Amino acid sequence: MKVLVTGAHGFLGSHISESLLAADHQVRALVTPWGDTGNLQGVFRHPGLELQRADLSKEGDVSGLCEGIDAVVHAAARVADWGPWSAFYQTNVVGTRQLIEEAASAGVQRFVLISSVAVHRYSGFRNADPRTRPRDNVRDAYAHSKIMAEDLVFDAKRIEGVVVRPGLWPLGPRDPNFRRVVRALEQGLFPMVGSGESVINTAYAENLALGVRLTLERPEAAGHVYVIADEGMPSWRELLTELARLLGERPPRLHLPRTPTKALASGLEATWGALFPRNEPPMTRYRAGLMARDVHFSIRHAVEELGYRPSVTWQEGLSRTVGALAPI
Repeated sequence: MKVLVTGAHGFLGSHISESLLAADHQVRALVTPWGDTGNLQGVFRHPGLELQRADLSKEGDVSGLCEGIDAVVHAAARVADWGPWSAFYQTNVVGTRQLIEEAASAGVQRFVLISSVAVHRYSGFRNADPRTRPRDNVRDAYAHSKIMAEDLVFDAKRIEGVVVRPGLWPLGPRDPNFRRVVRALEQGLFPMVGSGESVINTAYAENLALGVRLTLERPEAAGHVYVIADEGMPSWRELLTELARLLGERPPRLHLPRTPTKALASGLEATWGALFPRNEPPMTRYRAGLMARDVHFSIRHAVEELGYRPSVTWQEGLSRTVGALAPI
């Protein structure tokens, strides 16, 4: 199978590309014109890898992109918890629509969208079914754009659409955000909301890439949504305590109350956006609410329908991610 992987130079895209190549698939790795290909250095000389540069938000750039392609994994996206709606819409909605149209016209059979559990409001749930849980997070620009992108995939004609939502905390080697978490923990500045008892899904990159590959290989995946994540239901306290142990640091000592923190962050984000629209605010509604409630989904559909069996535990995933950190 020859697979187009968009965002192949990114954290998740590079792991997906590696997994597909290891399973003897061919990969056309789509990289932005300005993208750094360092994440692909481990497979750069692989005979099954074809590198191509394009900007999906530009209509002319997608022309011919899917010729000779059997399936698409659309991992490219604008991912952020703040910013103007126009930027999310252009990349995540317009870009997805143009790619779907190009894929359909080229006769591509399977189209897998890497979406996000952020399409759901984090209202508190455990073992939730991702197929029946409302996609109600329209207040967040990123989440709303992903809801619209999912609709485009399932409404498309002549292609088989699949949506994959990684667990709430994807992690692994080359994760660009992990260093920031580690630095904050080392400096004693990483806050715990409440007592840290809220639970989540982690998604180690190797497990996630396996799940994505299975959605391409299994005919029964067509038309369905899957949360791909690790086994277990760790709490934030368990995760951060284990991370601190691996780093030889103390667990988080800063604890913030739930409700006042969310209200403060909401006001700060609005004020900051008005005064400094080009700069990232120090706190956002999304980050303040991230630990406030349980956000845990069942992976039953992936296990029963795809034969998905994550081989790396969340504990081992944390250990490997720490081990892959480059010295500062």
